[in-house]
Amino acid sequence: MKHANIANNEPHKSLRRAIERGLGFSPLSLFLLFGPALLAVTQANAISDRFYAPISSMLNPLLVWIGKLPMPIAFTFGGDYGVFAMLPFLLLYALPTILIFTGLITIYKSTGLIDRLSFGLNPLLKPFGLKGNDLVRIIMGFGCNVPAIVSTRSCSSCSRGTCVSAIAFGSACSYQLPATLAVFAAAGYPWLGPCYLAVLAITTLVYLRITKPTSTYLTNEIRTPQLGYLRPPDWRKVGQDVINSLKEFTFVAIPIFVSICFLAGIMQWSGALVALTSILKPVMVPFNLPPEASLAIVLGSVRKDGIAIGLLNGDMNSLKIAFDNPFQVLTTVYLASVLLPCLVTVLTIWKEMSFKFAIKMIARQASFAALFALGIAWLGLIAVYF
Repeated sequence: MKHANIANNEPHKSLRRAIERGLGFSPLSLFLLFGPALLAVTQANAISDRFYAPISSMLNPLLVWIGKLPMPIAFTFGGDYGVFAMLPFLLLYALPTILIFTGLITIYKSTGLIDRLSFGLNPLLKPFGLKGNDLVRIIMGFGCNVPAIVSTRSCSSCSRGTCVSAIAFGSACSYQLPATLAVFAAAGYPWLGPCYLAVLAITTLVYLRITKPTSTYLTNEIRTPQLGYLRPPDWRKVGQDVINSLKEFTFVAIPIFVSICFLAGIMQWSGALVALTSILKPVMVPFNLPPEASLAIVLGSVRKDGIAIGLLNGDMNSLKIAFDNPFQVLTTVYLASVLLPCLVTVLTIWKEMSFKFAIKMIARQASFAALFALGIAWLGLIAVYF
């Protein structure tokens, strides 16, 4: 009887071994990391689009009432940049993306899938100074950069700095990604979403390839680690992580979002917005951008949902700025999202690494982001005129 049970289990073991070996195939590992996350985000945005109109209709009477209040209250709570004018974006677009990414990453971790995918990605990432498990942390950054950077504590000393730089540069967090997709849709160019992600991926790889330090492990063969068996997800752990993300969103993200809205509203009321636009107008010229685009770049550098605050009208269906072509929209969004890490990310890097590392990384990232944006802008000019 014992031999019969062993014989019956053998096909299942063979199938499991075949699946586990297949997960070590680099292209498949890459697809399994990015595919479900990207699909989940696009579906979340589609659902948010359906709910936006009813929620906006509910808020319209409140915004009309706020518009009659004394200044600057009318600007800070309503107007073009106010708290209640921009609140639907935060609740409908940013929050679902955060919760989806948290759930996906926790499922990958609790099943043991993350370890196998990491090992399968090692050959692809060696030229860029990273290991497979570093890419997992970069994917975590698409939920939020801060926990992803904290998780780099377990990186090897050779790759931690590169991993942190990759997260700060190329991880479009769950505030940044919905904001960019919403801007592209409002501009009438929803197809720019995949283009933006492709440009972000390519420029991040170029950035890492040029800036990666000389690391001894890159020249050594990476040995096969001891990988555990795949197992069912720990749904209790998934639920706990999603609840923790919701708490962080409520007590950390919302206050910062409200502060940015207040700042933008005060700047609009005081005339500082017009003054800032005039000051930054010469800076926008090399990028072939209208001077008004400077506000979105400034707000996006403070916090990534500032991209939406700076560019979207209150109806979320149009832009505050008139762009001549899609390349201008792409250049503006790229600069706003990549020029600098958000303020919270910068403070986390300072705490986790050092002040010197943070300053050096910021200067390097800003330089490369500006060069890449210039390339996008001038390629756009060539495409438009020729």
